[in-house]
Amino acid sequence: MVTPTTLIQASGLGLTRGGAAIVDDVGFSLAAGELVMLVGPNGAGKSTLMNMLAGLLRPDCGVLQFAAADTVSWQRSDWAQRVTLVPQLSPMNFPLSVSEVVQLGGLAHSTSVVELRTQVHEAMQAWDVHYLADRDVRLLSGGEQQRCQLARSWIQVNQADSQLWLLDEPLSALDLRHQQQCMSQIRQLTATGKSVLMVVHDLNLARRYADRVLLLCCGRLVADGPAREVLTAGQVTQTFCVETLLEGDYLHWV
Repeated sequence: MVTPTTLIQASGLGLTRGGAAIVDDVGFSLAAGELVMLVGPNGAGKSTLMNMLAGLLRPDCGVLQFAAADTVSWQRSDWAQRVTLVPQLSPMNFPLSVSEVVQLGGLAHSTSVVELRTQVHEAMQAWDVHYLADRDVRLLSGGEQQRCQLARSWIQVNQADSQLWLLDEPLSALDLRHQQQCMSQIRQLTATGKSVLMVVHDLNLARRYADRVLLLCCGRLVADGPAREVLTAGQVTQTFCVETLLEGDYLHWV
């Protein structure tokens, strides 16, 4: 039974492509204000699952509820009002400045030019791209482009209707300082009651920050629970096929 604090309730989700099960009988819940990290080997189905939760892919089977509402009849606009997605790959091929890209996150929501300008300024400051405001986004480094996309989506997820931020490998192009900055911003967001589901490959980072970890392998959910209970040396060794040791509170690979 879905409780009032449950934002996402999924059961039996499945998706098959070309005769292969990309997502296979996946079920989990996501509570309001929770930071959950999705981990697993390459090709485990992580991005596919994220696209399902953003309404971009319809599962072949299973039930997906959002705040106790069945999503089977939802249109793209229903998802867009509630969910903000930063995909793994966001190519920037248009001659826009950083400030123009960030503005895209608020065009559908802001009620005035002044409000939009304030939101853009705050987002660019929060994600450390303010000094790049007039730069052509195509000329930025990978990490700078990633922070630009995060600033854009930051405006969207902070709208009143938005409840879930989906981040597919948001840290992959960021240096250490900006990774820490990203996690700080995420924690500030979850403190307001909004939920975050993010894909990461740094298992030690997941052990440090995640409220809960979903471990996906070959399209199936093999573990769901507190990070230190899911990401044990034995579980990581078995799932990733890499000999793993736990020394203190850190996983090491040998």
